[in-house]
Order: sequence, then structure tokens, then C-alpha cells
Amino acid sequence: MFFLAILLCSLAATGTAWNAPEIPGFRLMWHDNFGGVDGSLPDTSKWNIQHWYQDHNGDHQEYRASPENVHIMGGSLHIHPWRDPTAVKGWTSGRIESTYTLTPPPGVKTIVQAGIALGTAPRGTKQGIWPAFWLLGDSHRTGGPIWPACGELDIMEHVNGEQKTYAAVHCDKSPGGICEEKKGISGSYSHSNTATGLTSYKVVIDRTPEFWQEESVSFYVGDELFHKVTGAQIGDLEVWKTIAWNKMFIIFNVAVGGDWPGPPREYTLEGRAVGMQVGYVAHYEQQDPAQDAAYGPCNECNYPNIPQVPPPRPPPRVPAPLPAPAPPLPPVGPPVGRPPLPPGRFPYNYPPIPEVPLNPYEPPYDYPNLPPGRPHY
Repeated sequence: MFFLAILLCSLAATGTAWNAPEIPGFRLMWHDNFGGVDGSLPDTSKWNIQHWYQDHNGDHQEYRASPENVHIMGGSLHIHPWRDPTAVKGWTSGRIESTYTLTPPPGVKTIVQAGIALGTAPRGTKQGIWPAFWLLGDSHRTGGPIWPACGELDIMEHVNGEQKTYAAVHCDKSPGGICEEKKGISGSYSHSNTATGLTSYKVVIDRTPEFWQEESVSFYVGDELFHKVTGAQIGDLEVWKTIAWNKMFIIFNVAVGGDWPGPPREYTLEGRAVGMQVGYVAHYEQQDPAQDAAYGPCNECNYPNIPQVPPPRPPPRVPAPLPAPAPPLPPVGPPVGRPPLPPGRFPYNYPPIPEVPLNPYEPPYDYPNLPPGRPHY
């Protein structure tokens, strides 16, 4: 198979990973930039690589812990669905679940974000293809309440090659319930082109309000807010906790078929052209100004940095002494002339602070039309 030829030729290569971006006012609590040997599986200390088949939603794919379906290439995670006559319904694909868990703390905002690119096959060839980036309540895999009572946040879903991103909140019970299962409380964002470049998708869990009814879960494509759910909309504190308070883990997968997209067709393509690339995934927590002043930047941590001594400030500028006052005017009669005004008190012209343009994070990378490996830019 063509994939295996590429894999064997690249086993000795190590890709240069992407970096999770810094977000002002937030600390990077955890991330994976998917560095490693090209063709290898993701780091199993960070990810549980799934290997099973179960028809949850009319699925066709059988998840396999195989580099053919899930691998590192060029400093990114790649998930590819393939036709396979040995699979239960003729398709295999990949799904990974983080060993890491996150619990949104009260009083701050929590962000979970990933940089993702989707295969650029034409829409008509993606029937049944369903890539997703989402969070699921940890109780689902630890013997507690399972879906949907465990809570689920769908940060990014695409179906059938549509130029549209979907996001949803799932909760309570199925069918029906507060979140109208199996539909969920969903929203969508239309794109002019959703298949090229590395796009950031994120969820912001805001627990800064005093009252839980005012807390919110917001979904973004880039910096565009397109869907928001509040505690007041849910209306039940215990259900809201499963969405915004409780422990969750991260999932990436590419499903094939299902009740929502429908089954794949004979013209549905396979492999990289309909796959998903993930450059990075990261978890951030908002920091209060006092803590930010005490601690320096943190690239990857679950604890504060050692306090750093701020750089010394330059000595204050001492203004030149003021000139002697002008002599008084004659006390009687009109003045015959007025002396020139003394110089101003602040005879300094401070140059304006230059504005440094931001360096956009997204590279000009049309995935997957370039050859494997890190794009040149």
C-alpha cells in the first residue's frame, strides 16, 4: 500500500512539532504538539489509542491502534480512515483519548484549543466522513455516569465535507432531556473554505460569574464566537456541573457513517484526502493579575514557575531646571513690551512606541496537497 511505502521511508525521520500559542492572561497547563518519529503512534503516556468496534450511532468504522490509521508525520497527528474488507463494516479509522484530564476551576476561564486541518478532497467525495474534536466527562470511563449524563462538549465536528463547523453540548438523559438528546444543544459556523490551512478550534468555559446561572460554555472558530450555552439555559445545577465543573478528557477521531452523516458511498474517498491533521492541542487556565505579576511564563506545567525577579527599571529622567522667571511688568502705565514666554516645563519629545505586527500562527499549508512532512514557509 502507498501509505506503507511512505511509512518505511520515513521511520528514521523526526518531525518538527508545532507549538501551542501563548494566550495573554492565561497559563498553559498541558499540551501535546505531537513531535516524534514520523510514522510512529502518538505518545501512549499521553493518549489511549482506541482499538475496538461498537455501533454507537450507526458507525461503519472499526477503530484500530495502527499507524495506518493514527500516526505522527511532520510534527503533527494524522488520523486517516481506510476501506478494509477485514473490518466489520468495511472501514477502519482512528480515535485517541487523552490520559490527561482537566477540571475547570471556579473563578477563572478555562480554554481547550487545537490547531486542525482537514483533508482537501471535494465535498462530493466525503459522504459519511465525520472528523471531531471533543471533551467527554471522565466518569464515562471510570465507572460513574455514562453518556450523556457524564456531559460532553463537541468543540469541532464536520460531516460530509460541508463547509461548516458544528459544536454542541450533550447532557442529562437520552432520548430527550434538558439537552434534547441525541441532538444536543448545537450551533454551527459557515466557512468559505474549511478544508485548507491550520485552523484553531476552542471552547471557553467561563466560571468567573458569581452565580452559576451566568456561567457559560462558548465555542470558537479562530476568534469567531459562534455558539454559547449558559447555566441559565440548562436550568439545573447538577446537570450544569457535568458540563462546566466536572473532570473531562480530550478526544480526536474520524468516524465513518452514522445516524447524522449517513453511510459512506462507493464514491467516498479514503486516506489522507479525507483525514484530519492536528498540529497541537492545549489546555489553558486564566490567571489573576497578582499571580501573573509573581510568576513568569510557563511553557508546560501543572504548577507555578519559580518566582522571577523583574528586570531593573531605568532610572527616572530628571527634567532640566526651569529658567529664571521673567522680570515683572512696570506697575504703572501700559507695558511697553512683554518678554518671551519661558520654555515649557516638559521640553521632551518622547518618540511613539512602535507597534510590532503580530506573527500569524497559521502557516500557508494546504493540507493534504503537499508531500508528507513539515510544510516550508
